[in-house]
Amino acid sequence: MKVAILTPPVYSVPPEGYGGEIFCWDLICGLAELGVEVHLFARSKSQVPKNGYLHYIPELPLEYFVVGERVPWHFYEDILKEMDVLHSFQHSGYVHNSVHFYWKGNSLHTCWGTMLPAYIVKTNVVSWSKFHRECMLQQGAPKSTRYVYGGTNTDFYCPSNYEKDNYFLFLSRWHPTKRPEVVLALAKRFPDITFVFGSKPGTPDHVYYGAKYLEVANKLPNVKHVEPTHEEKRELYRRARAVIFPSIGEAFGLVAVEALGCGTPLICSNDGAFPEIVLPGETGFLCDNLDDFEKAIRKIGALEPKRCREDAEKRWNRLRVAKDYLKVYKDIANGEYF
Repeated sequence: MKVAILTPPVYSVPPEGYGGEIFCWDLICGLAELGVEVHLFARSKSQVPKNGYLHYIPELPLEYFVVGERVPWHFYEDILKEMDVLHSFQHSGYVHNSVHFYWKGNSLHTCWGTMLPAYIVKTNVVSWSKFHRECMLQQGAPKSTRYVYGGTNTDFYCPSNYEKDNYFLFLSRWHPTKRPEVVLALAKRFPDITFVFGSKPGTPDHVYYGAKYLEVANKLPNVKHVEPTHEEKRELYRRARAVIFPSIGEAFGLVAVEALGCGTPLICSNDGAFPEIVLPGETGFLCDNLDDFEKAIRKIGALEPKRCREDAEKRWNRLRVAKDYLKVYKDIANGEYF
């Protein structure tokens, strides 16, 4: 089977730093392991497995990325027509729309966040979770919208020796929906515990909000801010007592499954897709308010890191994701629309 993977021309695949394109990379690797011929349409510095093909999308300023997303349709038409399935992760849905309108409709679209592009063809939409699917339905997606859970490279995100240091980790972009203020409030309640904030500036809104949150963080002696590489991020996961994820409206949460892969439990908001990921009392806790987060920190020692790793290996490894998507691809290649 030949599958085209289209990504936004914002970050490379895999991304050098922040970017959900790491999921596209893991999916591609999983598909390659299953024998699928993958054609990746992405910006320069991207990579593909040995049996894959890379087709460049020009690098453009962030504000013009929608123009870049049209490149595959206008310049790689002959290649796209050879594909059994076209899988779009683009924000605009332009190519997905074009394929459905002009060709045989052998495409699907996975939305990144909880907003569905208004002009996307209302068919073959895939979400990240049950929660995400409900968000899509409320915005006019078809009732047949499916969900395929994300995952991660559990060979890379793996434990070292399960030993933990006395810190809790918040690893996310700086944005109000991620609620870093919750972690800052917890740092004030636990002055003897270190809280590590791991983030890198991304889009302009990240920089704007980051400056405001860092102004508060820099006044707290037990808060440490770092900008980790992928390898440093893995080590932060491994040594943290838990990852705190107070985000709301999260469509999935790659950080959550990366942490589980490293044998680190989760302290998450009882919102978004987290109730579908966290096994309460086994791999983490779900919290409704600040007091719940405080109680979870006090109880974190009752959770077994090896149980987190077992759950990641079973439910969140990238080969499982690739197998789930391959089932969807086969349906579409056989002419089934949903």
